[in-house]
Amino acid sequence: MKPGEISEAALQEDNPTRAFIADAVASGRRYLPLEVNPALASLSALLVESGNGELVIRFTAPRSATQGNGVVGGGTLANMLDLAMAMGVLSQLKPGCTCATISLTVNMQSAGQEGQFIAVAGVDRIGRQIAFAHAKLYDAERSRLIASATSSLAVIPPRP
Repeated sequence: MKPGEISEAALQEDNPTRAFIADAVASGRRYLPLEVNPALASLSALLVESGNGELVIRFTAPRSATQGNGVVGGGTLANMLDLAMAMGVLSQLKPGCTCATISLTVNMQSAGQEGQFIAVAGVDRIGRQIAFAHAKLYDAERSRLIASATSSLAVIPPRP
């Protein structure tokens, strides 16, 4: 095998989430349940649309994610943003590659109530070792910004 080539075994070991989201984006799928992994399924993630370098994903915060004051906990909101940015990066990686968050900065703007949220995520740049992404999280009507985030993700190449 030549340097830089990906082995057949590595392609067969492709991250199923990467393969799923890359195929969904490439084929222009809309309103697609993202049940490909437990983290996405636990928040009832739904790929609403993709295009212009952005992914729009709807999440549903369950009652179990609310605090005593009735608002969704910051960790759940951060998880939604992190997942949205990871999906954006994964959708652009080559087969066999995957990514992992190495830095996450979240800024909360307003309280979010139990129910649906809309995340809009974009990829700023994908390098050989690090990818950079951003996302905004809105209420269900996209009328109120709940939180925003930036992220650095390690790009993990396929094993030779």
